[in-house]
Amino acid sequence: MRAHWLDISDTERHALLLALAELDAESLDFNFNRVYRVAIEDPNPVIRQLAIEDLWEDDGGDLPPILMHIVQTDPSDDVRAAAAHALSKACDSFGGSSDAPGKERLFELLGSLFENTSESPLVRRRSLGAVAGIGNDPRVTDFVRLGLDDEDQTVVAGAVYAMGRTASERWIPELLEFMQSDDAELRFEAARAAGMIGEADTVPELSELVYDPDAEVRAAAIAALGEIGGPAAIRVLRQVEQDEDFEETESVGEAIDAALLTVNPLERQT
Repeated sequence: MRAHWLDISDTERHALLLALAELDAESLDFNFNRVYRVAIEDPNPVIRQLAIEDLWEDDGGDLPPILMHIVQTDPSDDVRAAAAHALSKACDSFGGSSDAPGKERLFELLGSLFENTSESPLVRRRSLGAVAGIGNDPRVTDFVRLGLDDEDQTVVAGAVYAMGRTASERWIPELLEFMQSDDAELRFEAARAAGMIGEADTVPELSELVYDPDAEVRAAAIAALGEIGGPAAIRVLRQVEQDEDFEETESVGEAIDAALLTVNPLERQT
């Protein structure tokens, strides 16, 4: 395949990756990671970016170094941003370990990309989101606060997302403020971050965002309530489910199913 990959036209290579990703999502019987690894070397940046995104579930230990090389050298900012985001999985794997091999190198790479204000805002945003998943390193807190003060709205939104990636309740007051923002992207990221942190104190604000005028914000709020779970979140979701004017009934049902997993079976009807 590698030898004949470029015999296929750009359009057909792109269509092939889309088709394989769809098959991959439909069944666990399929695994096309070897194809995606060929595609990350494609001369077309759109195809390289798609291949990186398709490699999300690849657990190969050789993949993080490949992504680290891409994030430093690829001529496309979109591809580099995709690689930075894909490194989130490697960051998560370190957990709270302070001396895991490669942790400091990855931290320094992503941290330096974020701190470089001449870098693409999207690359900085994805780098911050990824590095925020590395344990309780105090430098992450500094990065998030630096991102919140950035002049570029893209980076600010990335900092709000990074709050959730830290899984720390310390950010709840800031998140509640961002849920009231006039900017839909910031409300969206705040709702998503609240779901990642999983703190029940955010349920009242999320219940308001369920009826936000922006569809993506509504979806994020519904998903967050499902992630947080507990009786309060379930009550909100059941009320929304009974609202005949509410359109996202399927996503509400999925959120209820997720929320029910967090409570004692005897409490599930409350």
